Amino acid sequence: MNNSNISKSFLWGMFKFEAKATTPPAGKSSGIAVQIIQQFKDRSRAEIKSWQQALDACGNPETPRWALLQDLYDNLRLDGHLTAAISLRKAATLSTKFYIKDGKTGKEIPELTALLETDWFYQVMDHALESVFCGYSVLELVDPTTMQWQLLPRRNCVPQSGFVYFEANGDKGVCYRDPAFAKNVVEIRSSHQFGLLNTIVPQLIWKRNAQQAWADLSERFGIPMVTAETTKTDKKDLDKLESDLRALGQAAQAVLPQGTKITIHDQATKGDPYKIFQQQIVVTNSEVSKPIVGGTMILDDGSSRSQSEVHERTLDEKIAEADRRSIEFFVNGKLIPILRLWGYKIPDTATFVFDRTEQISLTEHWKIVSEALQFYEMDQNVIADTFNLPIVRAKNLSPTGNSVRAGSKPDPAASLSANFN
Repeated sequence: MNNSNISKSFLWGMFKFEAKATTPPAGKSSGIAVQIIQQFKDRSRAEIKSWQQALDACGNPETPRWALLQDLYDNLRLDGHLTAAISLRKAATLSTKFYIKDGKTGKEIPELTALLETDWFYQVMDHALESVFCGYSVLELVDPTTMQWQLLPRRNCVPQSGFVYFEANGDKGVCYRDPAFAKNVVEIRSSHQFGLLNTIVPQLIWKRNAQQAWADLSERFGIPMVTAETTKTDKKDLDKLESDLRALGQAAQAVLPQGTKITIHDQATKGDPYKIFQQQIVVTNSEVSKPIVGGTMILDDGSSRSQSEVHERTLDEKIAEADRRSIEFFVNGKLIPILRLWGYKIPDTATFVFDRTEQISLTEHWKIVSEALQFYEMDQNVIADTFNLPIVRAKNLSPTGNSVRAGSKPDPAASLSANFN
């Protein structure tokens, strides 16, 4: 056998004798790209199958269990885009001013409003808003003196029957809807059977798979593969060549034996991986944003400011308004009655509401006040507090700047006609 016909092939970090190649069985392939694709498909199918199994467990007519689905939600919520969308939607409600009003007079009851302007109440509202995404929240009042509430683990709860297991996979527990817990336990349910997150689970799985496949590609081909072919057969020469290849990979230069052919295989940009993986991630983020915040341009780059403002109004005036109404129903129908049971003096006519007063800028507000001052006497203390003005006393001036007799009022007709020449 002629040594010149023997070829050696070296990869960065390893070498392989190529005189005899094995042929894969017919119909099968063991190539790297095929393995990556197969791994991607298997992982995707496995996770989708796990999600379907979780839904089956939740809908089991005899022994429903929610642990698998809630664990899946917790896992997928590590996605940064999803976290931002949920936080933004909750903030649209949590940042809205609220108050307790008298149902008869329609006026605020400040001392009762102050009762709810506390950390514990905002935590309760946060848990209530979480039920939109997870399907339900069950809260227990563990300390009535400090109004400390504890969220019962969702994976242990069964909302169909109102049962909570002491162990998620056990068989012992209690019914939290039992009258014995009426003073301590409150439940909030979502209008979505499995929670809003269930509608985007496939998107989040596909996004994660795309990111993992992209990471695999970067790890395998991010640094170009370096191979060498030589006619040398002596082990000392082969060891020297392997050492040179390692140096070549690190220092991009090496001294190689005569007759050695070096080839660098750049596979990182083959097939446009940016378009393949990045576009899938972008589309997935879009599908995640729409059901949660009602659009894509609040979180992502938009084509125009006007379109972004339209999406923002959709969140504030429609989606968040529906969340605020649900919170009002929960507080008035469940939370306030529990507070009354614990001795809080809240009249039956008291109602929790969010402040839906239209928000205007100080400039617009000042313009309205200035025009009203031409025809009406107004409380200067209110004006001073609203605009942070150090008012000492009001000047007795007419709309044209002339002094007005004490007790006299400007003539609206004359004031208007003075504007015309």
